[in-house]
Amino acid sequence: MTTTQHERILLTGASGLVGSGIRPYLAERFAEIVLLDRAAPADLAGNERVVVGDLTDRAVLAEAMAGVTGVIHLACAHGFTISFEDTIDSNYRGLVRLLEAFVTAGGSHFVYASSHHGWGFYPRGELVQETDPPRPDGWYAVSKIFGEAAVAHLANAHGFSALSLRIGNSGPAVTDERCTHMWTSFRDVADLAIRGLQRPELGHRAVFATADCAEPFFDNSGLAELGFTTSDRPENNLAQPSIATEPKADGLMGLAVGGGYAVTNLKTDIATWQQINQATRRR
Repeated sequence: MTTTQHERILLTGASGLVGSGIRPYLAERFAEIVLLDRAAPADLAGNERVVVGDLTDRAVLAEAMAGVTGVIHLACAHGFTISFEDTIDSNYRGLVRLLEAFVTAGGSHFVYASSHHGWGFYPRGELVQETDPPRPDGWYAVSKIFGEAAVAHLANAHGFSALSLRIGNSGPAVTDERCTHMWTSFRDVADLAIRGLQRPELGHRAVFATADCAEPFFDNSGLAELGFTTSDRPENNLAQPSIATEPKADGLMGLAVGGGYAVTNLKTDIATWQQINQATRRR
């Protein structure tokens, strides 16, 4: 099935894990896909074209955006221990320059890969709602909250359609107990991004892009509002059968939805973190 609304789309971060995972699904749906990354992706489909370069390079962005009307933006700097300084170029300056190039090119639809880590300091057992205030679990997470705000600002100011996907974990299979509560398949991420590129409403919308599962960390009811239901469930895509009965991890790893990011970036003790959660819990 060909999506005719966009003859040419741009995928940033095309060589990354998620970018590589969703490319085959996008290639089935669009006439031409421009792949932007600092390292050239391998095994190109006939309708894929590569632009190698950095998000901060305006000339590279102008080349990548030529004739493009829809963007799926995955590229970012990330990591447990990443510093604020290490996020500035890709996650702040690069995003803003991409948005500026998108507006200049007359783009109509922008899909932004946000992250559940913007809410990573929330405790497990409290279903996080779309409207709950962020509790970022590191500088990567902070940059994703900025990204949602920047995308919303430009979408409102220039009148285009934008969708932020707060991705939990996406991969070929579910690798641990924590991911059973927030995993999304490559197929579903691709289909959600495509839905974002077809979204008729102008302005910005943000949703938790996590699959339906028995005990979710995040309320994904916003997907239904987009007319979307995930196809793949975590419990049916376990890397090992033993994951189905795996206990949750000890300590903060098993207490905070952000997992390793929360563990790495919490500088106080767990009791104080729990006290803060109690004081700021939803009334």
